[in-house]
Amino acid sequence: MKKILLGILFLFAIQLNAQYTFEQIDVWSGSNGGAPKYITEFNGELYFQSIDITPSFRKLYKSDGTLAGTQLVAGNLNGGAGYSPESLYVMNGELYFTAFVSGIGTELYKTDGTDAGTMLLKDVRTGSSNGLDSNFNEDKDIFIEYNGELYFRGSTSTSIELWKTDGTPSGTVSVKNFEDTNIGAPTYITKGNKSILGAVYNGLLYFYVNRNGVGELWKTDGTTANTEIVRSGLKNIAEMTVFNNELYFVAGDDSSPEGRELWVTDGTPAGTVLKHDIFPNNLNPAFGFGSNPSYLTIYNNELFFKARSYSGTSGQIIGSELWKTDGTLSSLVKDIDTDNLASGLNMPNFTIFNNELYFTASDNTTSDFELWKTDGTESGTVKVVTATDTGVSIDFTKAIFYANKLFYFDSQQLWTTDGTSSGTAALTGNSEPIILTSSSSPLIFQNKLWFSGTSTTNGNELTSLTDASVLSVNNFDMQNSTMYPNPASNTIYFTNIQEDGNYQIYNALGSIIKHGTLQNHNAFIDISTLSSGWYIVKTTINSTSKTFRLLKN
Repeated sequence: MKKILLGILFLFAIQLNAQYTFEQIDVWSGSNGGAPKYITEFNGELYFQSIDITPSFRKLYKSDGTLAGTQLVAGNLNGGAGYSPESLYVMNGELYFTAFVSGIGTELYKTDGTDAGTMLLKDVRTGSSNGLDSNFNEDKDIFIEYNGELYFRGSTSTSIELWKTDGTPSGTVSVKNFEDTNIGAPTYITKGNKSILGAVYNGLLYFYVNRNGVGELWKTDGTTANTEIVRSGLKNIAEMTVFNNELYFVAGDDSSPEGRELWVTDGTPAGTVLKHDIFPNNLNPAFGFGSNPSYLTIYNNELFFKARSYSGTSGQIIGSELWKTDGTLSSLVKDIDTDNLASGLNMPNFTIFNNELYFTASDNTTSDFELWKTDGTESGTVKVVTATDTGVSIDFTKAIFYANKLFYFDSQQLWTTDGTSSGTAALTGNSEPIILTSSSSPLIFQNKLWFSGTSTTNGNELTSLTDASVLSVNNFDMQNSTMYPNPASNTIYFTNIQEDGNYQIYNALGSIIKHGTLQNHNAFIDISTLSSGWYIVKTTINSTSKTFRLLKN
């Protein structure tokens, strides 16, 4: 392990509120900054990409949250001076990532956190061309975990294929060759403000294939023999979301002019059907076709999304606004910007906080998008704080729950809210740490909020915010957390989850039938596929656990 020479640990208190303190770990000494990206927790430390002391060389670092405990993980990969690690992903006790090395291209690597334990897992495409996709802007989830293996797009000299790895070179193999050169399969789909590879539903992995302009929905169990098409003729599939025992997605149909609408599948050709045709197809073609739903988010056993529509009463086109469905009927929750053709929602980036759904919207009273929240009703859909109060247009793409408040970022400042206008405020000024548009999403580590932040002294470095009121990690107590609703049919939610954790669901025989990760700012579990009956739900954060008894309707 190489110990690196670092600058000072930069610490200062926020003048606005003395309970908050910022710290920066200065990897590249001076005001330039190491520009950390892909910040990921692994084995009790933070791993990230940073510019090395040698300018322009990006390498893999790790930190225990202190200056002395921040180290370079691997100096060189396969003889390359720099290797630009991207798309860090933890699976089965190892950290996987892609890296670009001159002469080898972008390929798949893994590490156990040591220089000796960092290795090329598979050279998918021999030579200098890329075998895996680049993710420079952190706008893609290039990996998807399924049945204890990691799936990804692999490019050979002849085709783009679906690949998987079990963490061994021999177990890193192609699942399906779609016989297309440089186009085709599998194709990334849009999910909110990111691109993803697919979704797991009813024990199978679903994904989108675009072969020579023909869109296809596929599924696989991880074997070549059982990788098969579900339905062809679906254009621009996006937003795959499991809800109400079905896989929802957005698509257009080649055989009809409806445009992009909400579809569902049960995994069969006959069960892959149009669910909600929100925008009629008999209007002036200049208006286009389809409601173009996006940002599908489950909240209180309903599916919320952004969509445009048409009012038969007023004869006006309603722009992109807040909609929801319970799986049977779809309805407009609120027309926030009531002007004809105007859209109240752009990139809402829905986030659940204190049993309400937060998002950004504009009612056209100012030119900015502002902070809103909803309880799922029209009267309960209200503005939290106006742009005239804050002076900025909100970017909600990196919202996170910390210290019983919701923290979010815009292009200049870090903000916090407790859900009220008076409890919403900026914590940093332009000369203090900010989050960058292209940087990693923030995360909670050692009861601090970590992100890629910039100061005039150190530049862009690994930055933490500490709330003095938060308990230490050793004293973290989950006993105030609650689970609701109970009984439940489709989704259960958790309160007071202050850090990322995990969960297990046990049946009456004591067997684990479902497990996964709880995100602190959006803690919920989809239970729609469970049979009716009693279950035990165990949640664990920082080795502290709490169990709940759940009745599934």
